[in-house]
Amino acid sequence: MANERHGGGPARIHCTTMLLGQGGQKPMHSHELGAFLLRIVTGFIFFAHGWVKWQRGLEAATDSFVAMGLPGWLAYIVTMVELAGGWAMMLGLGTRPIAAVFVIIMAGAIATAKADAGLLGNGRETGYEFNLALLAMSVYLWLNGSRLWSLDAVIGRPRG
Repeated sequence: MANERHGGGPARIHCTTMLLGQGGQKPMHSHELGAFLLRIVTGFIFFAHGWVKWQRGLEAATDSFVAMGLPGWLAYIVTMVELAGGWAMMLGLGTRPIAAVFVIIMAGAIATAKADAGLLGNGRETGYEFNLALLAMSVYLWLNGSRLWSLDAVIGRPRG
């Protein structure tokens, strides 16, 4: 179906919702809602993985890192970043810089812990498809941020 407003090409669907904000209603675009959901899910997953490392004991995480040829102290840093960064991301506080750190963590996980198993696994170990998805989610949030219902928006921090 042709649409004259868009040069005769296919009609574009523009999705907006009304959101109550300070000073009344303002339009909320679907991409903002998508970025918000991505921020919440990404933050929750990282927080959950940090929580599991914490609950099992950091010694177990340290042993795993050392077995992969990484320094043991790195397990402490990754665990703390996953816990604090995941929580902050869910709250929308420093989304972009936290996402950049998550990109580094996921790239490191793929390169060190998952690469030998391949994308979908090798029968003994899981593959890196989940890590790759988290990497892509983190790259999106690093590049675009997510201000909808975020503390960054409330306190007036730059786009994050």
